[in-house]
Amino acid sequence: MKAIIVYQSAYGHAGQMAGKMKEGLEESGLEVTLSAAKKTDPKMLLDHDAIIFGSPVRMGSVGNEMKTFIDTLGGVWLESALQNRVGGVLVSGGGFNAGTEMTQPALYSTLMELGSVMVGFVNDMPGYGTGANHWGPYAQVGLEGKDGPSEDCLTACYEYGKRVAGVTKSIRG
Repeated sequence: MKAIIVYQSAYGHAGQMAGKMKEGLEESGLEVTLSAAKKTDPKMLLDHDAIIFGSPVRMGSVGNEMKTFIDTLGGVWLESALQNRVGGVLVSGGGFNAGTEMTQPALYSTLMELGSVMVGFVNDMPGYGTGANHWGPYAQVGLEGKDGPSEDCLTACYEYGKRVAGVTKSIRG
């Protein structure tokens, strides 16, 4: 089984989070591809059972490179080619109220349009409330992006990777 994490990382924070999520996915037996949004061909998604989108928060929304990538997905959407994939998200933003709670559902909205089955973050998982909310992992990196993801956030990314892998195996296995 395969997972792909497509992400934009302006300061390296989303990339760091994606790397930690990759560890959890791989430990759980999935083969993982990390792919920068600006270098990702939409057809790459076809070869994967789980699709995770990662983005920095920009003005309460998705970063420009992720938006541009999302705009390229029309062809696979028209073909209904990504139905029943497992979907998840990760985001990084200035603070708890910096728009993460709007960016996460925006990314999920795209995954839902593609026919994905969403995986949330359960409140008894390590990192909940301090490195993740019910939508998934989020990093509070300060308004100037100088702070990196906290240890709680990186733990949440790792645990979320394991959860996404488990759901992927049960749905796509």
